[in-house]
Amino acid sequence: MKMFSLVQNFICTQPSRLEVVKRNSVKLGKTFSEINIYANYNSNNDNFEVIKDHYLKNIPNISFYNDLTKDWALVTLAMVREVKTPYVMFICEDMEVNCSKEHMESTLNEFFDNDLDWMFLSKIGHYLDKKYIDGYAPFALTPSPGYEKMKYGYFYSGKHAPHKRLSMDMMCRTDFFIETLEEFLIKGESCTHDIPFRKRHLPNFYEGYYDFDNGMRRFADLKCYIPSEVIFKEFNDVKDKD
Repeated sequence: MKMFSLVQNFICTQPSRLEVVKRNSVKLGKTFSEINIYANYNSNNDNFEVIKDHYLKNIPNISFYNDLTKDWALVTLAMVREVKTPYVMFICEDMEVNCSKEHMESTLNEFFDNDLDWMFLSKIGHYLDKKYIDGYAPFALTPSPGYEKMKYGYFYSGKHAPHKRLSMDMMCRTDFFIETLEEFLIKGESCTHDIPFRKRHLPNFYEGYYDFDNGMRRFADLKCYIPSEVIFKEFNDVKDKD
């Protein structure tokens, strides 16, 4: 049984980021050759045909869309509802595969085999600093005992998370992603805490909604996992949201 599907919903306007997307389409196709991938390109700019061609050429099990609706959560939810697997991975277009297929499979299987809920994939290297491993969790309401070492990663509970948000780059149970997207679509605009990018066409709005007391503190019982190697590397040179 396939355990997860992969979803992306993005645009690309910068030449340097286009090269990352093209290069990573090859890596996604090789690393996740048996996985169903759902990708939406949310623009009809000059890069659309280039990216479409690379995805269709390099990714075996691809469903590629060009829904131009400027509502990131609404479009993402429509794709996630197509997912038939118990878990879904969401990665932004700037997250590049950074390990072998074999290591990726071992890491993901450890997560599945231990019946965990949520895998952290953003800024992995930052949160592998020894201080976080040892229990530094500046946003937690209760003291953290530190990460629990596993073979390919670490376990920690939501209440002891060193980060305060539900990161956008992650793996989680499909039902959980659907529920959080549905809630965000209803309540996102009425959120009162500070959200730096309060724009419906950006995934940052979703991240900002699930922050502070509505972030990891709220999901205290979430069984979380962070890989012990940087299996995805974030391209930070240019930000399309800028």
